[in-house]
Amino acid sequence: MKYLVEKEEKFLLKTVNGCKGKRAERDFIILFLGFNSGLRCSEIIGLNVGDLRFKEKLYVRPEIAKGKKARTIPLNKKLQASIKKLISLKLAWKEGIQDEDPLFISRKRNRLAKRSLENLFEFWCKKAELTMKNEGREKALYTVHSMRHSFAKKLLHRGIALGVIQKLLGHSSLAATGIYVEAGIEEMEEAVNAL
Repeated sequence: MKYLVEKEEKFLLKTVNGCKGKRAERDFIILFLGFNSGLRCSEIIGLNVGDLRFKEKLYVRPEIAKGKKARTIPLNKKLQASIKKLISLKLAWKEGIQDEDPLFISRKRNRLAKRSLENLFEFWCKKAELTMKNEGREKALYTVHSMRHSFAKKLLHRGIALGVIQKLLGHSSLAATGIYVEAGIEEMEEAVNAL
């Protein structure tokens, strides 16, 4: 399970936010949403405008949720502001803003595909130099699913109960959420250095 520590997450978001253009604006909101909601990749791309518009909560519809289990995720104030900005941008970009319209679309004006989401995440990781060399090629250290792991780890580090994290992530059992309790090397180093 790979996740970004908060410093890396902030640097990645700062990198995207520092770029100009429609792609960077859209991608920033996608990443900000991923890091602040714990949504799965399929849930991000499956969102419709109506799932978020004018709401303090995000509704994950059964048809996009794993196991067809709908859930509601409260949105923090910063995320609410980002979504409001996205709706304004969609208007300026002449994209659909009806409730059933996709929240995120591609350059071809179709719903953003899973592979496109994976590619954009990898692109921004490389731009932020969150990479490693693998067989002579530069590879992103993280995958799009790392946003979900980062969200869960962040909550855990803040002392949020595992049962709450389970509900936010949409896990059917506490055992599935238990993977976030396992200590990573960074956490073990931090614990030892705290002595």
